[in-house]
Amino acid sequence: MNLVEKINQDFVTAFKAKDAVKKSALSGLKSKLAESAKIKKEDLTDSEALKIIVSNIKQRNQSIAEFTKAGRSDLVEQEQSELSALEAYLPSQLTKDELFEKVKQLADDLASETNQAKKLGQIKGAFNKLYTGQFDQKDLTEAINEL
Repeated sequence: MNLVEKINQDFVTAFKAKDAVKKSALSGLKSKLAESAKIKKEDLTDSEALKIIVSNIKQRNQSIAEFTKAGRSDLVEQEQSELSALEAYLPSQLTKDELFEKVKQLADDLASETNQAKKLGQIKGAFNKLYTGQFDQKDLTEAINEL
């Protein structure tokens, strides 16, 4: 079962269980997945679906920050509940140490490149392809800069 099918199945389960939070979170996610599949005119791969999930999680984190600034604790709680429902679809997250080691290994693999800026871009691009959704972009940038 691919990721999109699992999300659809979980949506039906949440609907039958009358789990309003999970149903709401998955409904929005299903909509974005369907929209992307319609634009692409074929089914989404797990990697493409994962990118959409990560994007949706990022949007929710931004909303939480904005609602917190505005003092809207009711909306913060709702967003956090829906965020945790979406985070269940992410692969296991890398620790900072694991992230640093993988970046270092990838940098060593690309060490033959002489242009430093180009090398950093290649590391970031390759890392994003290999470990989609398993890390925070800030941590990746920090690890690359440390090297």
